[in-house]
Amino acid sequence: MSLVKNILLAVIVVIPFVGCDSKPSVFSIKGNVEVSLTADTVSVLRNPCCGWGLYDDADGEVAEADSYWKALDDFVPYASFFYVRWRWSDMEPEEGHYAWKYDENYRKLIKGALDRGLRLAFRIYYDSKDNLRQATPDYVRKAGAKGRIVDGLWTPYIDDPVFREKLADFVTAFAEEYDNPDIVDFVDGVNAGWWGECHHLNITDKGDKDEVLAWFTNLYGRRFKRVPLVMPVCSGFGFDSEKGIAVDRDGYAFRRDGLGSKWFTDKEKATVSSLYPGTLLIGESCYWKGDDSDSLGFDDPKYHFKNWRQVFEATYKDAIDYHFNTLDLRRPLEARRWLSKAPDLVEAFVRNGGYRLCPEIVSLPVKVRNGSLVSIGHRWENLASGIFPNSNKRWGGKYRVAFALLDVEDQPLRVFVDSQSDPGTFLKGNDVDYLFNVKIDSVPAGDYTWGVAIVDTLEDDRPGIRLAVDSGTAGGWVKLNSVKVR
Repeated sequence: MSLVKNILLAVIVVIPFVGCDSKPSVFSIKGNVEVSLTADTVSVLRNPCCGWGLYDDADGEVAEADSYWKALDDFVPYASFFYVRWRWSDMEPEEGHYAWKYDENYRKLIKGALDRGLRLAFRIYYDSKDNLRQATPDYVRKAGAKGRIVDGLWTPYIDDPVFREKLADFVTAFAEEYDNPDIVDFVDGVNAGWWGECHHLNITDKGDKDEVLAWFTNLYGRRFKRVPLVMPVCSGFGFDSEKGIAVDRDGYAFRRDGLGSKWFTDKEKATVSSLYPGTLLIGESCYWKGDDSDSLGFDDPKYHFKNWRQVFEATYKDAIDYHFNTLDLRRPLEARRWLSKAPDLVEAFVRNGGYRLCPEIVSLPVKVRNGSLVSIGHRWENLASGIFPNSNKRWGGKYRVAFALLDVEDQPLRVFVDSQSDPGTFLKGNDVDYLFNVKIDSVPAGDYTWGVAIVDTLEDDRPGIRLAVDSGTAGGWVKLNSVKVR
């Protein structure tokens, strides 16, 4: 199957309802017609917190923007977000000298992502393990922060007060720039330990892990109010603390690196399984190293993979079975592997990973009078294995189903938000029905078209995500049937 969308034309069937005297339901509303829509099961929808990611995973030099995008342009059509995983020392090499203001290459990388329709995500880490250079800016050490030398590079103690003071200043500025859900999907909001994965924590001898975790989650949580925050699950902090402090107290989501490998243990799988469907899960495959050949970077003593195809099959299976919303094509080398060894699995995750929300059936009136109360029935399905994270603290349930009267220029003249609808409850295999009563008032007489969308109620009830529907749209509204207002 080609990623270029198959010629799968929408089928919109309009069937008059037969009136009945009993209480109206989704499937029996007097004077309504039923609109059945064909789902789009193949397109890359590029919705928030969902899909494949491209990375600049900088343990060596950061990517040179022009070369990076040239190398990855063939893979951009499959991706939904660009994940920046940089050292703090590259984001702020001198105190107050931020990459987004002064680093032209960084600015070109970000612009390249946004110009290609990708959203952003970030992990800014502090530990120098396995790195080309020190991960924490040297001005922090010079200011008196305590730390230790490992393999010739300095790493701060993450409970040191000077380190905390300087990091707080950085995160404040960082959030001012990137607490923007229009362009940012998620931000990693702890980032301690090796590679920011929250294990091998560099804490003083008398350090309190729970206190450290609470400090980090509060630091990011108080500054990022609109963009979801994530941290690794089953990390060095321990699951009970992660769940109680990060998730329950500070509204974090979870991520798990290392899918499709021994590192994602059976015990962890059981833990992650228990989180569905309440918690957004960000997924990442194991980093296997290796090259373009079929030789793996190392052997996995649990699975003993013989080739890359087996690696990718295990990764995909973990992502789907445990309801992860994202996976990583990663950098050029890894992206080439996925597309050369398992193109079918790349496309399968587009179809089945994360969420694909579709209004399966909508019951709508075709004639209405001003001042009248009409009923709209609507049934929704999620075609994919993940969740729509509407309950995340930083989304705050802001997304709802809405209907619009579109004028002859396809502009929404009136928008009616069904406040009872919650797309976060749309799960695969569990269709959800609603009956929505709408007062038609002060609408100029004339002919209109019904539109449906999932809207962001904090952004003037504008359509907030792309629906998985193969039909005509107008400004994010899926066009349904005609209606005459008198």
